This record gives sequence, structure tokens and C-alpha cells, in this order.
Amino acid sequence: MIKAVTFDLWNTLVEDKSYVDERVECLADALSRVGVSKGRSELREAYHASYNYARKVWENENHRHVTNEERLNYILERLSTRLTEDLRLKVLKDFEEVALLDPPPLAEGVRETLKSLRGDYRMGVICDVGITPGRILRRVLEDYGILKFFDTTVFSDENGYCKPHRKIFEKALTDLDVKPPEAIHIGDLLQTDIAGAKAIGMRAVWLNKEGRPNTEPYRPNYKVRMLPEILDILHGTV
Repeated sequence: MIKAVTFDLWNTLVEDKSYVDERVECLADALSRVGVSKGRSELREAYHASYNYARKVWENENHRHVTNEERLNYILERLSTRLTEDLRLKVLKDFEEVALLDPPPLAEGVRETLKSLRGDYRMGVICDVGITPGRILRRVLEDYGILKFFDTTVFSDENGYCKPHRKIFEKALTDLDVKPPEAIHIGDLLQTDIAGAKAIGMRAVWLNKEGRPNTEPYRPNYKVRMLPEILDILHGTV
């Protein structure tokens, strides 16, 4: 019997949104304050290189989460540049909080789906973060009026591990006080959401909005195109 439902966040509860341009401008401003001038293309390349660095750590270090401090240090080293401690802290703060100035859009059908599930299931969020941390994403969810629906919100920057590592799923299940077979997870990424949930013994729903073919070796229990379709799954009509 399913007692709990967990959700991915990006491209599941909220739509994906890039903040690269804003962070590049923030970095350019900080460098100008120490008399360093770098072209936007060079700053953008360093920023994207830090993403690739984080990806390699994820692949080679058992899905460890890379902190924002690590990523900023990587960017600055790549640019052969140093900042004062005050400027470093300002850049980190601005990097993290840009999503509050221009929040990612709430995905279609989210609020209605959560309202329908409330009271019948315990609910949680299991989210890998990039640079926007859990403390900011909780504020985004609160501003949309949906944080109240969740009994737990687990973010990789606070957990130390990213999906599909079992620790991030275990944390959510412990908070929800359910065993893996009593929970179902929904997310859009096969390699992280589906693989991680199934490895720990949960059921998994692949949110495949574009209807793309599954070319990966991960097999969800269910597939949906829109989030509200999980209501039919949970109510036993699928």
C-alpha cells in the first residue's frame, strides 16, 4: 500500500530555468572591483567548466554533491583570479539568491495535484540542486503557496549526496516514516530519479513531458506526460 509520494523539483514541480547570464554579470561586477577585466565569453566558459567539474565529481565520487564554494573556487582558479573574502561571500550570495528575483515557473497542474493528494498521502521533495540551494528553493515553494503540502524537503546540498545515491532517498523515507515499498517517486530523469528510487525499493514514475523514447537501461514502473496523471496511478485506475 502506497503511503507516501515524493517529487523531484526541477522540471517536475517547477520548470527548468537558467541563471547563467545573471551569474556571469555578478562575476564580472566582482572582478571589476578588484581591477580585473574579463570578457563575458571567458566568464561564461569558466562558469560552464565548473558545471562539468561538478558532473565529473558526481560520476567519479559516488554522486557526491559539489558545494558552491568548490564551484566558485574552480571558476576563479580557471580565470587565474582571486577575490577578497567579502567579495567571495557576496558572489556566493548573489549566485544563490538570483532565483528569488526571477523564480522558475510553477509547472502545470502542480497545485491542483498536491491539493488532491493532501490528507491521503505523506509527501516530500527529493531534489538535486545546482547552485540554487535548498534554503532558496524552499522560499520559492513557499512563495508559490505549496511548501505547506510537504512533510519533508530533502536537497542534495544539505544531504551531501545527489540522486541516485541511496542516502538522499533514505533521508526522505525516514522523515516520512515509511518503508521503500510504501512510497512512490516521480521525476523526469531516468538516471537519477528512476534509477535511485527503484534501487532502494520504491516505485518510480517517469514524468516524460516530451514523450521521448527511453534509450537508457532504467525502467520506470509507470510513465506519465503530465503530473496530474499520477492521480490515476495512485487511485488504481492505471
